[in-house]
Amino acid sequence: PGDVVLFYRTEDEKAVTSIGVVDRFEILNDAAKIASLVSRRTVYALEEIEAMANRKTKVILFRLVEHLPHSVSYDRLIHEHVVTGPIQSIRKVSDVAFSRVLAAAGR
Repeated sequence: PGDVVLFYRTEDEKAVTSIGVVDRFEILNDAAKIASLVSRRTVYALEEIEAMANRKTKVILFRLVEHLPHSVSYDRLIHEHVVTGPIQSIRKVSDVAFSRVLAAAGR
């Protein structure tokens, strides 16, 4: 709780678009518990949650802080040395890298 998260849109924009703050984080494989925990805070249908819960699933409840004024593209993230390759999972970034993302986003 309290960690800052950057949201990267993989499918369409391939860019960091938003910032949030973690309220709660758990790793679960009980579909009913996951569904109860995320109830009104998810875009996933119960069937999708059940399929995900076949293996351990990272559940992150967060508060949206803001959508960035300017998205930060994958190419820019590479150029600014925020990432060194494809973004395929949750990643930790340094304070310096985080500052570079904010600067590139107009913050």
